[in-house]
Amino acid sequence: MCGIAGIYDRQGDSDSSAVSRMLDVQAHRGPDGCGMWADPGIVLGHRRLAFLDLSHEGAQPMSYGEDRYVITYNGEVYNFVELRATLEQLGHGFRSTSDTEVLLAAYAEWGVECLHRLNGMFAFGIWDRRERTLFIARDRLGVKPLAYTWDGRRFGFASEAKALHAAGLAPGGMDPDAVYEYLARGYTSGGRSFHADVHVLEPGHALLMSDDAPLRTWQWWNPERGEDAAFGSAQDWADAVGELLDDAVRIRLRADVPVGAHLSGGLDSSAIVAAAARHHTGDQPFHTFTGAFTDDAASDERRWARAVAEHCHGVEMHEVEIGVDELANQFGRILWHMDEPIAGPGVFPQLQVCDLVARQRVKAVLGGQGGDELFGGYLRHRALHYRRNMQSGGPLGRAAATLELARMARGEWRRVRRTSTRVQDEQLAPTFLNRVDPAVRDEVRRGAMGYANVRELMWHDLRSYLPGLLHVEDRTSMAASIESRTPLLDYRLVELALRIPSELLFARNDPKPLLRRAVAPWLPREVVGRRDKKGFPTPLHWWQERPALRELVLDLTVAGRGAADAGGGWTVPDERSGEAVFGADYLAGATRFEASELWTVLTVNGWLSRLEQGAYAVPRIARTTSDAAAA
Repeated sequence: MCGIAGIYDRQGDSDSSAVSRMLDVQAHRGPDGCGMWADPGIVLGHRRLAFLDLSHEGAQPMSYGEDRYVITYNGEVYNFVELRATLEQLGHGFRSTSDTEVLLAAYAEWGVECLHRLNGMFAFGIWDRRERTLFIARDRLGVKPLAYTWDGRRFGFASEAKALHAAGLAPGGMDPDAVYEYLARGYTSGGRSFHADVHVLEPGHALLMSDDAPLRTWQWWNPERGEDAAFGSAQDWADAVGELLDDAVRIRLRADVPVGAHLSGGLDSSAIVAAAARHHTGDQPFHTFTGAFTDDAASDERRWARAVAEHCHGVEMHEVEIGVDELANQFGRILWHMDEPIAGPGVFPQLQVCDLVARQRVKAVLGGQGGDELFGGYLRHRALHYRRNMQSGGPLGRAAATLELARMARGEWRRVRRTSTRVQDEQLAPTFLNRVDPAVRDEVRRGAMGYANVRELMWHDLRSYLPGLLHVEDRTSMAASIESRTPLLDYRLVELALRIPSELLFARNDPKPLLRRAVAPWLPREVVGRRDKKGFPTPLHWWQERPALRELVLDLTVAGRGAADAGGGWTVPDERSGEAVFGADYLAGATRFEASELWTVLTVNGWLSRLEQGAYAVPRIARTTSDAAAA
C-alpha cells in the first residue's frame, strides 16, 4: 500500500518538481520512504508503506531487466510466492524478496497479459525505456485507486486526485455530472470524478501511452456471469465458498509486518477473523479492532464482536468508543483525505477505527468488504428477487414472495429511510442543474427495481457501487498510514459467486444464507444466528442536539456565514453566484433533514469550500486552522 505519481510528456520535458509536489501531498500514503526516477519525457514517483522486503532492495521506483522496465506500484500481489517460483523456472532472477520485483518480472515475461496471473489489489505504472511506452493498470474490483489527467501533451497519474491539483495538472472546478450522480445515487461511476478534467481509471481496466500512438484504454477483466446449475447442491456451493475464502485469508496474511483485522461482529468480518486466527502464526496474538458509539446503544455491536474474539484462539481485541461530538473536529480531515464526497457517514467511524489500528502499531488489517455485493446481502437485492418471484413464479412462490416483501416492508423501512441519500432535482440550484448532461440525469435516476433481474442489479453494484465503498476503505486506511486487505474480493471467490444460482442466494428472513452456511462451522452460534444488518451505523440523529455539530451545519448551509466566521473557515457559494449546487430554499430547511441527507449536503458544500480555498493542492501540514484541530 503506497502512493504513486507520474508525469509523461510527449514533448520530452521531465518535471521532477511537479512530481515532488504530488508525492508531498500523498505523504500519508507512504511514510516509510520516498523516491523518484526520471528519463526524458517521464518522471515516476513513489511514497512507500513497506510490507514485504523492508530493506532498500524493496524501494521504488524499481527497475528490472537491465533497467529496461521501471515501475511505481501501489498494492499487494498476494500470490507473488507462487508467481516467483514460476518465473524462476523460466530463467528470471531476483535480488529482493518483494512482490514488486515479481510483478516487474511478470510484465517482462508476459507483457500486458501478466494481469490475468495476478491475485491481488493494485494500481501501477510501468515505463518501458526501449519502447517508450507507459502501461497503467488497475485491479479487477478497484480496491486500489488511480486518477489521471490528459491534455494531449502531458499525462499525469496518481493515487489521489489532490496530487494532480498539486502538480498543476487539474484546473480546479467541479464536474457537474459527477456531483449530480452522487446526489442521485450516493456514488460516482463510469470514470467520473468531482474534479473537473480528472478521470478515474475504472476497475479491471488498463491504459497504454506512447510517443506516436493515441491513448488507449481497455477492459482487461470481464468475467463469466451465467448461473452454473450443474455445479451441485447448496452444500456443494457452500463448501466451495468456504474453501476459497479460507485460502484468500491465508495468502492475505503474507507480510513482513503485523497484520490484524477489523471486527464488527457481523457475518463477513467475523468469518474473516475466524479464518485468520486459524492461519496466524508466531508468538504474538492476532489483533482485531472494533468501534462503537457511546451515544446510541442500538449502534453498539461489541457484544457479537467479543463473542467472536473469545471463540477464536489467540485473538486480542481492541476497542474504541466513538462520540458523535468528535465529528465536528474530524470533518475537515475527512474531506481532505476523501478527495471528494462518496458513500455515507460511515466514513467517520471507519476513520476512528483505522486510527486505533495505527496506535497499536499494526500496519495491515483484513476487512469484510464485498460480502453483500457477492451474496445478495442488500435489502434492494432481496426486494428485487422476491418482487420478480411474485410477478413470474408459481402460486406458492408468489404467495411466499408476497409474505417476504411484506415482512421486509414492516421490519426494515426505518433503515431504508436512514440510509437514503437521494436529493431531488427541484432541491438543486437551477444554474447547477442546467450544467448537467440530460443523458446523465436520465441514467443515474434509474431505481433498483428497474433491473430485469437480481443478477443484473448485483453486477451493477459490484461494478459501480462497490468502488465507492472501496474508495472509502482506501482513504480511511491511508489517512492512518495502514493497509486494508479484502479477502472476500479475491477474484477466485468473485468469479465463483457470479455463477451461483440466484435461488441459492436468498431465503426468507435469512440474509446471505449461502455464505452463512459456508462459514457457520467457524463461528459462535449467536453470531451465525444474527439476522439484523447494521453496517457501521452512525447515530447522526444526535446532530441537531449537539452545539458543535449545529455550528457545522449552519456554516455549511448558510451562504456567507462560514466566510464571515473566522473560526469556521468555510465558504459556501450563494445560489446567485452560479457555483452553488443546492437551492437556497432547500438549504433553509437543513435543520429538518434526515441525517444521511444532511451528510450529503455538508460534504458537497464542504468539498466546494475546500476546493475554492485550494486545500486539495497542499499537504495536510499546511491545512487551515479549523482543520488543525482534527489531527
